[in-house]
Amino acid sequence: MSTTFTAPAIENASQLPPDLRTPLRDLILTLADSKRVLGLRYSDRMLGAPTLEAAIAASSMAQDEWGHARLTYALLADLGEDPKALEHERPGTEYRSMPALDRRFESWSGMIAAGLLLDTALTVQYGALLESRYAPVHNRVQKMLDEERFHFQYAAGWARRIAAVPELRPDLAAALGRCLPEALHWLGRDDAPTTRRLVEEAIVREKPAALRARLLARVGPVLDETGLAGELGINRQLEWTGWDEPTRRSGGSLGEETASRARGDKNRALLMD
Repeated sequence: MSTTFTAPAIENASQLPPDLRTPLRDLILTLADSKRVLGLRYSDRMLGAPTLEAAIAASSMAQDEWGHARLTYALLADLGEDPKALEHERPGTEYRSMPALDRRFESWSGMIAAGLLLDTALTVQYGALLESRYAPVHNRVQKMLDEERFHFQYAAGWARRIAAVPELRPDLAAALGRCLPEALHWLGRDDAPTTRRLVEEAIVREKPAALRARLLARVGPVLDETGLAGELGINRQLEWTGWDEPTRRSGGSLGEETASRARGDKNRALLMD
């Protein structure tokens, strides 16, 4: 359920309540890192895509995600961070990206499942910032949401196509089964104190449960059309043992090989950015 906000806009971080600076920083960094690594994972499927057109689309989506990541990292300057240092100087253990992105997509079906579920979870979380009182983030979100419409349409179209091929359907079902609980879990807990405060102060529009409902409302019709919704256990109970709200993880970290690529180590060695 959405909240109607009447409080005045917060034009910069100096106007934030002190107890919201760190939670907001954590949320923005989690989004930026997830976009950065998702872009890498899309780029991984450029080779081995089923068609040339599909490879070009994967490249386009990878570029979109890297652009979104850079826009999101830039928001952290208002919170006293150095965006370039965050982009280029952290080890993998400090990345806040979605745990489901720690691994490469094992197949084209894996990429499509991630595009349908993980990418949409990120979009839903960004959507909860569209009406944010915090003006810097509010002003950046719409462009990203507009570009994400293509990503969803692309993933939905491919999901329908793959599900209709008996030889490929099991791989898609397995990939969706891995991604769905990860996407639902990543949106977080309603009872987390920092999450409650962000909603109370109208920095974020909706609580995690409402965002999960939005995610399912978005992807549910596609899953129904493919006949896979019943197999996925959409209403499953989420497990929160070990959950850490700032990182949105229950353990583990991004591998250093992937972090090196995300940092652009080889590009910087060649004096490229």
